[in-house]
Amino acid sequence: MSFKIKQYDEFKFRELLDLYYVRLKRFAVSFLKEEGLAEEIVMDVFLKLWEKREGLDEIENLTTYLFVAVRNSSFNFLRKSNQHDSDSLEKAEVSLHRYENTPEDDLISEEMLDALNEAVEGLPSKCKMVFKLLREEGLTRKETAQALGVSVNTVDNQISIAVRKIGETLGLDLSVRKNFTGLKTFLLFF
Repeated sequence: MSFKIKQYDEFKFRELLDLYYVRLKRFAVSFLKEEGLAEEIVMDVFLKLWEKREGLDEIENLTTYLFVAVRNSSFNFLRKSNQHDSDSLEKAEVSLHRYENTPEDDLISEEMLDALNEAVEGLPSKCKMVFKLLREEGLTRKETAQALGVSVNTVDNQISIAVRKIGETLGLDLSVRKNFTGLKTFLLFF
């Protein structure tokens, strides 16, 4: 996606803002736990982006850049207000969209979806954050790692932890590779 913001194209900039604002605000709220503050952080990131639009072509992946900038700005605010500790991801409050059955897909019972949603809600914050970025925001594993300031291996480990915990909660035999892979695919792409 190419945005020619550096040529003072306010319309393109507004388009970019509309595309990312809500997603980035939800991400910031996970760390800051305050919507108004999250809005300020996101708007500051966009203001800095507008001010530095001359170098926009140098940004390899704009989505990753924006998520990293919001994360860093959020952590900087928390650090300055003495609310930051070594692992803010562990304390992040992440809300995920619930899995819902579609009228065309009655393969999964309502009870099973309720149990699945309950299991997902019970995940540790770091697992939920990884899930949110992968499943709801559509980031890749690499982009998720960059956005959270962790390695791709950490993202993979968090996915495995989540799948195991959810599988245990649902009483699935995950020693069967097909069950593990199937649950992982379902959780991330349903």
